Amino acid sequence: EPVADVGGRVIMLGTANGEGNLFHKLWVGSQNGTNRFKGVFFSWRAGGRDDLWYEAKKRDLPEWQLAQEYPDNPDEAFLKSGRPVFNTDALRALETLPPVSRGYLREFKKGQPEFVADGGALRILKEPEKGHKYVVGADVAEGLEYGDYSSAHVIDANTHEVVANYHGHVDPDMFGSDVLRLLGMYYNQALMMVENNNHGLTTLTALRRCNYSPLFRQRRLQNRTTAVTEIMGWRTTAATKPLAIDELGKELRESSITIWDAETIAELRTFVREGNGKMHGSPHDDRVMSLAIANQGLKYVFLQEYQVETKPPAGSFGWF
Repeated sequence: EPVADVGGRVIMLGTANGEGNLFHKLWVGSQNGTNRFKGVFFSWRAGGRDDLWYEAKKRDLPEWQLAQEYPDNPDEAFLKSGRPVFNTDALRALETLPPVSRGYLREFKKGQPEFVADGGALRILKEPEKGHKYVVGADVAEGLEYGDYSSAHVIDANTHEVVANYHGHVDPDMFGSDVLRLLGMYYNQALMMVENNNHGLTTLTALRRCNYSPLFRQRRLQNRTTAVTEIMGWRTTAATKPLAIDELGKELRESSITIWDAETIAELRTFVREGNGKMHGSPHDDRVMSLAIANQGLKYVFLQEYQVETKPPAGSFGWF
């Protein structure tokens, strides 16, 4: 682009591979005038191909690949191509809301969190409600400026609504002490579900040093029991990841969870399954994993072991 600014053109040839990825965003921008590309679509009929030729291709290829390689129109190309894990019709039916505010949480008097609106990495969709239970699901990245993002979702366990999302670059220890701790406190001392793979252990250690409670404790997935262990956090394995993703997909199909956040929905659209069964985002899946982990927390948030004892406010009748 810098070269073309002083003379020349940028020509890009591409093939659709689902919605929400970079190519899809560039195509949409070329159609609604939000970028400087001029979009030109070539259908399978280009070059004089006829219906007999197309029928032969149709017999040889699965529907998603036929739509990807030989689409008839742009809508078919993007809607039917790729191997999305989540139901695309369900995702397109989701409504979105702009965040109430964007910013960060800081520690205020008596250790209470205070929200500062400065357009930061924390998106508040709905403020906490008195008496509601909340779950925070977190996916931890290394914290590098150009690496993956650390992500957290907050779900209202009473309404199954996503009420907040954090997505940014932050060191794993600070993600625990400066972000998740205050986020959990802000949402009524929410149940904290942190992925304990790799850098997640650093985040969990920071939360424990701050004496944050309640922290989710791992359960062993066995045939007869789901015994509680003393290992903190959610472990993403070959057994637990498909479980979390499949159950999130079920919630989406049945409209049992309300997401609101447009960025999260866009990432769900680009979460695909390869031919070998492996699942990943295109290019990122941080929001998908933190949302899936938070969704798992809805099973445990009302258990007695995760209830926090609350003391009456000073000077109240209960306090006396």
